[in-house]
Amino acid sequence: MELHQLRYFVAVVREGTFTKAAETLYITQPSLSEQIRKLETELGSPLFQRLGRKLALTSAGESFLPHAQKVMFEVEQARARVQEVRGLRRGRLSIGVLPSAAARLLPRFLAEFRRQHPGVEVSLREENASAEFEQLVHDGLLDLAIVRLPIRRRTDLDVEFLVREPMVMVAPPGHRLADRRSVALAELANEPFVTMKPGHGLRESLLRFCRQAGFDPHIVFEANHLGSVMGLVLAGLGITVLPRMAAGHEGRRVRVRDGFAFRDLGVIWRQGQPLSPAARIFLDMMRRSADREDREGPSGARSATADAGVSIMRRPE
Repeated sequence: MELHQLRYFVAVVREGTFTKAAETLYITQPSLSEQIRKLETELGSPLFQRLGRKLALTSAGESFLPHAQKVMFEVEQARARVQEVRGLRRGRLSIGVLPSAAARLLPRFLAEFRRQHPGVEVSLREENASAEFEQLVHDGLLDLAIVRLPIRRRTDLDVEFLVREPMVMVAPPGHRLADRRSVALAELANEPFVTMKPGHGLRESLLRFCRQAGFDPHIVFEANHLGSVMGLVLAGLGITVLPRMAAGHEGRRVRVRDGFAFRDLGVIWRQGQPLSPAARIFLDMMRRSADREDREGPSGARSATADAGVSIMRRPE
């Protein structure tokens, strides 16, 4: 049984004759009659009978009609829903994002997206571990995720560079280095550090960069939350080194000038699976922002990301 046969059957019932139905369907009457005969053969019963010049449904046709009409109605509803999603009048978008990016980078993209597509339901998931996002995207539980680069899974995920942000030292007011424009990590070798607890990506970055600078940081306090780290720093209990977005606007932030001290963020999605219309448009929005920033350079219009001290650029060659 073919969908077009159901459509032809309903049209004949609606128009009352094969001739009128063929005209509305833009097919020849013999073709229409042939398709109806095939449908009747498959069902094992005639659907129409002629009463003089009139066409009437048989008992089987009367029984079959409401089911055929229901199928055609559902098909039209499905087509309408797809068109709504394609036009982004409706739909869903699930995004995973690191907490620092959720607070500093993502809001401007989301604000623009919601202005343009208010009917799309957007859900956010925040996690500290990029590896967990990679698994969630792989499992189809997230459409997109903004993660630290490089990613660990490379065979089943597509990845695109998004942001490079410098590391900064955060110190309390009055600290000996607080008024500097920049600092080398080696100058912090004897400083007490406050950082996240083991397993957090920000702690791993701190340890890696300090070791590249030739020392292991002297960690005096650990915390579960970034806000707690910042509170301990502001209370004068130590300093910390963070990506610029994670550092926020509290305390004295001094740029770390070591060339290796930066964090790259990218966006990932499942490889080999078409993105939903909402996810595709959101990804294109981030790409356009990267292209615009690349064209305008430092003299371009100041943006929310610029205020956060972040550069959006193409992937480094």
